[in-house]
Amino acid sequence: MADNKFRTQEQVFNEMHRELRRWNPEVPESPERLDPILKILLQLYSTQISRVDKKIDMVYEKASTSLIRSLCPESKRWPVPAFTVVRCVPTDPVVDVDQHTRFFYKEERDGGQTFFFSPHRKEKLVAAEVKHIYLKIDGAIVDLSPSSVESTSTHTTMQVSLPRGKTAQIYLAVDHAGSAKNFENANIFINGIPDALKQLRWGQWYPGSKEGRFHEDSGFCPGLTTSIEMLFNRENGPVNWGGLRSSADLFKPLENHFIFLPEIFVSTWEVGPPQKELYDRMLDYGITIEEGDDRFYWIRIDLPEGGNKHSMQSPFEIYFNCLVAINKNELTLFKHTGGNRLVEIELPEDISNILDILKVVDSNGREYIPSHRISTDQSQKFYSLEEKNNHLVLWFDFTGSIDLPPDSITINYSVTAGTEANGIEAGKIAELYENHPGIVSVASILPVKGAIPAKTDKQILTEVSARLRSRDRALSFQEISRWAMTFDPRILRAECQNGVERTDHGVRRCIVVTIGIKADDFYSNDEVELLRIRLNNFLKSRSPVNTQFAIKIEKK
Repeated sequence: MADNKFRTQEQVFNEMHRELRRWNPEVPESPERLDPILKILLQLYSTQISRVDKKIDMVYEKASTSLIRSLCPESKRWPVPAFTVVRCVPTDPVVDVDQHTRFFYKEERDGGQTFFFSPHRKEKLVAAEVKHIYLKIDGAIVDLSPSSVESTSTHTTMQVSLPRGKTAQIYLAVDHAGSAKNFENANIFINGIPDALKQLRWGQWYPGSKEGRFHEDSGFCPGLTTSIEMLFNRENGPVNWGGLRSSADLFKPLENHFIFLPEIFVSTWEVGPPQKELYDRMLDYGITIEEGDDRFYWIRIDLPEGGNKHSMQSPFEIYFNCLVAINKNELTLFKHTGGNRLVEIELPEDISNILDILKVVDSNGREYIPSHRISTDQSQKFYSLEEKNNHLVLWFDFTGSIDLPPDSITINYSVTAGTEANGIEAGKIAELYENHPGIVSVASILPVKGAIPAKTDKQILTEVSARLRSRDRALSFQEISRWAMTFDPRILRAECQNGVERTDHGVRRCIVVTIGIKADDFYSNDEVELLRIRLNNFLKSRSPVNTQFAIKIEKK
């Protein structure tokens, strides 16, 4: 490490000379005027100390490198790419988009950089549009339907005075040419002011029926069923962002924007007329549906008690054809082996820009995996990773096989532009790198943000050291309280004490963590319960094995 570079013989000699003069002021100030025998002795000792210092530094380098490789075998620097939300206009009722679809933005200047964006995972786009939105508070009805401008779902209704009722509902009329099954595994993107988004997320959603009623037994609360981890999970499981960072931590700004419709909701959702009670109140307020009242999929949202219901009159957007796009560009490197049994392939990009190695395959069609992921299957081919001069190197060892090495190896990997992508304005990403048969046009809805630079050597070593020091180490009540306070800014205080709790098989000892919150900061009891569950998991992940917690929440 640069911070621990060993001292040279000259540096050690000068330090010894200064210490000698401090002890004996009669020693000459210039080393050239020293007594010859004393000078020879100082040079001898300084040479030996310098060699010892160099040996210690070399041992430290090898030990720290081995430690990092044992705990971080990926040999990556873990940059976090910037992200945005892209809205696509599909040609068919349902269009599937994979991770190989690329959008791009080129800076409008000479030598401007080109930024590529791709979906984080396979997404389903549904050609559906919210035609009507109605807000009902007690007996009052407000029409919040989108404006008539094509391809938009933003309402422009002026705000009106509403009664201060505790019960409030939002009614959505969704226009879709296909069946309700098309919405399975699809997501809804909602954009608006934070208070309105939270009320929609913590409300109860109910699907409409063909009889003009709502299935009360098929409702769900998006705050309990939808999470950021679901939005960023891929076929092979959750994404490892390095350093114990989760998708929920990095992409928390998107938490209130996306909603997944569960199977229990979609399976009972039907086209039908509006609810009779709603329809009668609409007529009383002079509201009519020009397209006909039986061609929409209806949704009723029972808003939670918390939040300002007047904020629901602020403009908000609801889309069924949006996806999260991250700043990444997939590249391919082709390398001839030349018949060698030990092959070294160096990726040309800087290691701080490499996101992931997606696929490694040879000319015989055999796929390779990193050595740290190898299982007991001896037929599985693998490669080893190494960092070398700020580049990532892949090593392939064919010496233990009687078969001839493959003719070539192809590596697919992804890179990111890092923090340079932050700040691209909404609407700037509006082009496809290659035409997609199911997409007519694209446009970014949110500004690009969220990129975090790659970790440095010092950060990685500090992280590894901290993980080793805290492994199976008992935590004091004060440390647990500090961890709890860092979990959520809405937690006002945290106290710990010993306790017991009842389980299915008896009782057990536990640590009772009592936290204080402000009731107005939460929109429903479901949100408070979710905080309790998440805090319990958070504390268990930072504590020794078999540590049990009982979370108690006190409202003010």
